[in-house]
Amino acid sequence: MKNITASILLLALVGCGGSSEGDSESGSIADNGGTVIDSGNEFNPGGTPSNPGLVSFVKKNEINVDAFENYFTLNLEKDSKVYISALLELGMKTLDKTRCRSSTVEESGFIRVDSIGVACDHRVVLDLKAGQHSINFEYPRSNYGYFTIDAVANNQRTILTENGSGGLPSTPRKISFTENNEINKDLNNNYFAYEGKAGDKLFLNSYLEESIPVLMLTRCRSGAGEDSSAIGFSINEGPYSCTENIEYELPEDGTYLFHVFYMAPSDVTYPVPGYFRADVQYAQ
Repeated sequence: MKNITASILLLALVGCGGSSEGDSESGSIADNGGTVIDSGNEFNPGGTPSNPGLVSFVKKNEINVDAFENYFTLNLEKDSKVYISALLELGMKTLDKTRCRSSTVEESGFIRVDSIGVACDHRVVLDLKAGQHSINFEYPRSNYGYFTIDAVANNQRTILTENGSGGLPSTPRKISFTENNEINKDLNNNYFAYEGKAGDKLFLNSYLEESIPVLMLTRCRSGAGEDSSAIGFSINEGPYSCTENIEYELPEDGTYLFHVFYMAPSDVTYPVPGYFRADVQYAQ
């Protein structure tokens, strides 16, 4: 085990100075563009370059086999950090990702924002200005699936009550110390929060559907937990731990954001689900 040093970004909570127990998963939710819809079980289709579809923050946004149908428009009221997570039916060949990253073409990328290639992978986090943005997807080998999206303005997040599931970047859930905490295949749903005192020590142990080989953990560490091989736990959006388990002592009082991120150990990569157990040793 190792302590992770992370720069401390105390989270600005929505509302009063405490955490909110409201849950955006219940009731009707205002979607991108102001349309009010109910739950997001139905796929939201994209459009063509001349007639893109409006991205949905509630529904799963479809990634079509036909890349010509994978154009979306994103409208932001404020400057925001935007989180995009794709789940692909065929996974993604490591060789395809390597070739994409080695390209010197500016437009190269499986995820493109405002016509610029920004990601050769399943996931990207971007700082975008207020206004309208274009997003399109083109994965090799006619890959298909869906993506989810979330946005956080001014680092404002609503902390949801713990229930053993993760939350979105904008609505992380409190870590549960009584239930298993789910590690979701959708990387946007693996955000957790802990509010505590300086000296509190957290113990987080992952139990994954596929074990991560030592070689992958070593590669992650060689990139300081920040490159394309990064896996494990990230604290306050710092580098990933490159481990399946961590011990972390809070250096200051405050609210800490945790993200859990594991990829499959094979030539075809895809997010690995599972769960983690948590315990806390409170400061004396």
